[in-house]
Amino acid sequence: MDSVQSPRRQRRLRRRGAVVLLGLGAFGLAAASAASLGGLTSATLGADNGAVISCDTDGVTLAYTNAYNATSGIYETTSVTVSGINAACTGKTMSITLASASASLGNVSGVAITGVSQAFTLTTPANAKLVTQAAVVITG
Repeated sequence: MDSVQSPRRQRRLRRRGAVVLLGLGAFGLAAASAASLGGLTSATLGADNGAVISCDTDGVTLAYTNAYNATSGIYETTSVTVSGINAACTGKTMSITLASASASLGNVSGVAITGVSQAFTLTTPANAKLVTQAAVVITG
């Protein structure tokens, strides 16, 4: 065979070359974009991470107050008492959500912490039978 390549082979080589160039271009673009993400300021959008320091590192204990609702014929959780709150959390804000496996059932939010034990009345009482989960968030 002679040293002249067939037109078919030339097209395949050009396609491969184009694919390689596109791949290198995409890789360079991704690398440049990732390099620009470092750090967040009010003037930029990006991604970053940092340590979240909690004022209560050993957790809290929850106790529920349930009452029978004669109108609906069910027991409802009307309040949650949070105890074991670290004194360092005083003045911060606590939000509590009670939930089932698939839905939020009741909550109380934006209540200032004033001591190491505190009762919170739910905004809407929750069906006590359905409560299987609780989330406590301290912010501030």
